[in-house]
Amino acid sequence: MSVSSPAALLALLLPMAASVTAQPLLPDVDACASRIELSAGSGGGAREVCISLELPTTFRFDSPLVSGAVELQDRGRFEDLTPGTRSFTVLPPADIQAGERFRVVVRFADGAAPERATFILVGHPAFGARQVEVFRDKRTVEGLQRENLEERARSWRLGQELERRRAENGPGGIAGLIASGLMTVSKEAPGVVARSLEKEVTQAPGDALLAETVISFRSITTSGEGESQGVRVAVAMRLTNPGVRPWTAREAVLVGKGQEVKPVRVLWQSAPILPGAGESELVVVETELTAREARDTFTLKLWDETGTRLVTLGQVTFP
Repeated sequence: MSVSSPAALLALLLPMAASVTAQPLLPDVDACASRIELSAGSGGGAREVCISLELPTTFRFDSPLVSGAVELQDRGRFEDLTPGTRSFTVLPPADIQAGERFRVVVRFADGAAPERATFILVGHPAFGARQVEVFRDKRTVEGLQRENLEERARSWRLGQELERRRAENGPGGIAGLIASGLMTVSKEAPGVVARSLEKEVTQAPGDALLAETVISFRSITTSGEGESQGVRVAVAMRLTNPGVRPWTAREAVLVGKGQEVKPVRVLWQSAPILPGAGESELVVVETELTAREARDTFTLKLWDETGTRLVTLGQVTFP
């Protein structure tokens, strides 16, 4: 069902209040590595990699490993460990807890430095790396050229983000969306459109909070074209807390069929959601997808600082 006036609906949902923070038990989703570069002279600590229940995580290396030399802490708890010549795959324990950490050490077979690498596997309630690429610091001409190209691409992305932020600091409201490139003005793009999801959305048994109102939003951006056209999407939801402790969102992800888990870029909450008060609070998540991706059906997962109190909304679609 489409909502003809999404701006008016969202305005009705927007009470303002301060949020509270606590010491995190989980690393940020963006900090969980999916690409790791090892330096021969680096004495840095082990990199953290997020793992999640029932999701296998594969480490792939550009150098051969010593046969049978993968050392995994609490190996007996893991559902599976499959070593290979240049890779290994782990399937997390069935009883893994959010924030629980396991050390894994590998040794390389070629004798070059570094001779070994250490990683920390971190239990996460909603996000797990499917594949982690690990590169050792072999300074070839091709490698230096690749690094140079990657640095140029990174500088370009930072420049684009800076320009976007400058634009976002311009006019507010609908004018700000247009000025920042988050909304296209054309005959084919009807601005921001919305859809009420109360009848379609599902919740997982045992969710920490209950969803009263769920509305999804979509606008076409000025980036890309065709199936790769950038689409800005958001989900606004009013949540109540039947528990005994306040709840504040820490992070959220969208999970689509056959797609990688997508961390949201914007997560806003009107106030901590207090238990037993009967009052709901507004939580809004936002990210950018391609036009092709935005046609999928998603599961939206949100969690608090502890990582143990989840909200899982299924059958999330965008207009």
